[in-house]
Amino acid sequence: MTSSRPDPEFLDSPFFPEGMTVPDPDDPINAGYFAAAAQGRLVVQRCAEADCDVRQYPPELSCHACYSFEMEWEESVGTGTVYSWVEVVHPAHPALREFGPYMVALVELDDMPEIKLMGAVVDAPLGGTMKIGARVRVVFERTADDVAQPRWRMA
Repeated sequence: MTSSRPDPEFLDSPFFPEGMTVPDPDDPINAGYFAAAAQGRLVVQRCAEADCDVRQYPPELSCHACYSFEMEWEESVGTGTVYSWVEVVHPAHPALREFGPYMVALVELDDMPEIKLMGAVVDAPLGGTMKIGARVRVVFERTADDVAQPRWRMA
């Protein structure tokens, strides 16, 4: 099932500095997620069993509910609300020593409220002023290795 969504947005330049750890886009469990992100699509795993149909994130080898190995990808519109957030002030990775502060939010998807995704908000207000319930939309960052990863932008 594909949701109606606006044209994808890719950041003009990377948000995070060079040297960050990059996920393996060819990992069998995550490959569909990163293939969709490369096209500017945010997808979530969904069980393909007709009597189950449960969505889950992060991706797993099998369904959390019925243990089926028949998994599919379902596209999200890519909008949501900030469910929780943290302003990162201490470097969580060596490449971030001179970077920050920055905002990481747990986002509840509008069209899949049972799914919450964590990610950096590229234009978030800093200084503790982010609000629970703030509106965000997905954008994509191409890393140095040309892997596309979802990020969030204030809506």
